[in-house]
Amino acid sequence: MEELMRKNILIPVPMIDPSGPELLMKEADVIDGTELGEQDAPETLARIQGIYSQPGIPAHFACTNAEEMARIPNLEVIGVSASGFDWIDLDAATERAVAVVYSAGAQYSAVAEHGIGLMLSLAKRIAVSDRALRAAPFPKLQHFTGDVWPGFPEEIDGKTLGVLGFGFVGRELAHKCRTAFRMQVLAFDPYYDPLDAGRQGVELYTRRAQLHEMLGRCDFVVLTLPLSEETHHIVGRPELAAMKSSAYLINMSRGGTIDEPALVAGLQAGEIAGAGLDVFDPEPARQDHPLFQMENTVVTPHIGGWVREAMPRLVALTADGMLAALRGERPNRLANPEVWPTFLERRAVSG
Repeated sequence: MEELMRKNILIPVPMIDPSGPELLMKEADVIDGTELGEQDAPETLARIQGIYSQPGIPAHFACTNAEEMARIPNLEVIGVSASGFDWIDLDAATERAVAVVYSAGAQYSAVAEHGIGLMLSLAKRIAVSDRALRAAPFPKLQHFTGDVWPGFPEEIDGKTLGVLGFGFVGRELAHKCRTAFRMQVLAFDPYYDPLDAGRQGVELYTRRAQLHEMLGRCDFVVLTLPLSEETHHIVGRPELAAMKSSAYLINMSRGGTIDEPALVAGLQAGEIAGAGLDVFDPEPARQDHPLFQMENTVVTPHIGGWVREAMPRLVALTADGMLAALRGERPNRLANPEVWPTFLERRAVSG
């Protein structure tokens, strides 16, 4: 194992848990960027090998694209305390032989729980009942009958769940829904092993051409996949039309995985019964967003994974990944795995 030579890591903004810098300081020198200004940026960027990244970092310390990365000549690793990293240009990082590490898996249980919460809120009419009770006299039971929203609440027990993306969150969601609510689970993921999915009691679809068939069988569809060129607007008007008119769509992934104007149109046309959204495109969503004005939607501000228990896990995975890269060891969670051969070649040349 290569000995780490106390390299420098810049933390431009506070990490989401104070244990993060403490973990990094065991093997590296940490520079607190919150105490530095724009005038300090050139000298600071010239001497660091690692940087912590999240959306909203001050421009003088930002490291998201090729131009910004070029300001950091010795940069080896970018660390992200999240399961997503769509604000970072991975192609630019790979071209510069910079590893991007992230912390997928730290929040999977919380996100799965939040997805179930949105499912229950829609099916049991929890959110709409809360709004009705606060805004008017006690709603009569007749308010929850008939075919017009809100109509009868429903059980989720025994219903069919479709999961788009069978990673950490998708698998946990499937497990919870199968065991707690006896749901039949279908999943779409081109990269997962059908035999392993079957072992978990899940019917897996792996071809995009099969997606509409799967959607047509589901009472609830939950998105738990990363945002990429492949998944951008994976749910649009054709997919909504393929769903049951009684079905609900839940997005726990990234806003760009759903064509939002198509979703608005689909809800208005009654193509699906309702939607629960924790993510939007872009974020933050504008206050007059049409989805905020609909009774058959439940919306939350991207808080699915934001639970107390997950914060130390997030920064621990980030710190472990950054330090591994600086030691020359391949991180477990590498956002741009194709970088690794050139990463090692660059280290060998630089000594």
